[in-house]
Amino acid sequence: MFDFEKILNLPSPLEAIHEPVFEEMALKVFIKRDDLIHPQISGNKWRKLKFNLLEAERKNFKKLITFGGAHSNHLYAVAAIGKYFGFDTRGIIRGDELNTSSSITLQFADRCGMKLHFVSREAYRDKSRLLDIYAKDDHYVLPEGGTNALSLAGVGEMYDEIRSQLGYEPDYIFCPVGSGGTIAGLINTTNRPQIMGICVLKNAQYLENKIIELIKNKENLFDKNFKIFWDKHHGGYAKKTKELLSFISDFEEKHSIRLEYVYSGKMFFAFYELLRSEIKNNSTVVLIHTGGLR
Repeated sequence: MFDFEKILNLPSPLEAIHEPVFEEMALKVFIKRDDLIHPQISGNKWRKLKFNLLEAERKNFKKLITFGGAHSNHLYAVAAIGKYFGFDTRGIIRGDELNTSSSITLQFADRCGMKLHFVSREAYRDKSRLLDIYAKDDHYVLPEGGTNALSLAGVGEMYDEIRSQLGYEPDYIFCPVGSGGTIAGLINTTNRPQIMGICVLKNAQYLENKIIELIKNKENLFDKNFKIFWDKHHGGYAKKTKELLSFISDFEEKHSIRLEYVYSGKMFFAFYELLRSEIKNNSTVVLIHTGGLR
């Protein structure tokens, strides 16, 4: 059995932040600091991988295989998991023009011992064929981004931590939306808070169907309390604007909390934009910092 607690900071801290506008609206605002779980296995990547690792162990798999791009946080976390928990790891990488030195992510994965297979972007679309080529029967397959049915339970544990740390249920939870696993896990776990998803991809409304498919607890699904904002992506995945970078810099200076611009930075930016239009006075808000810092 894995001794996760030896290297992971769990439960992750729930940290209050203060602004004059929060006082004006009588808001209590907290950040769930999943970025502090571990320097390399942080945030929602750990949440989504935990129960997959337990399933791999239960089925006696010693090898993991997964997918990702040159800057994938998921790939980075899986490589670290291999290093710390003794799995052999393989990564199928989108882009046959890349190599092990093409990014900090790939350099790190290589140092951790992950075997990297670089494939064309066209070939990458047919993942089942790639698994036939690169995966053996003794490999446990982790999906790109880590999102599958098992990942929802890890996100559910995060919500249980929040409720325990507050001593009550919050009114709103904000989280970034990338592959849909984090918001699906929250929707699956609770009906009480309004779940506010900030999509970081452009033209990604197709994710709504994927999120609904993931949710196990479909009873009264369309009565569940969630909302996804599709227009807060600042140009698309991993794109950034001057306004976003300026906000991140100001936020870090004010609160001494680092953000990155791909996921959490966009979510925090959107929270402040939506504050007066979407948040009721006298509420408790939790912002999920999903990590992604290197």
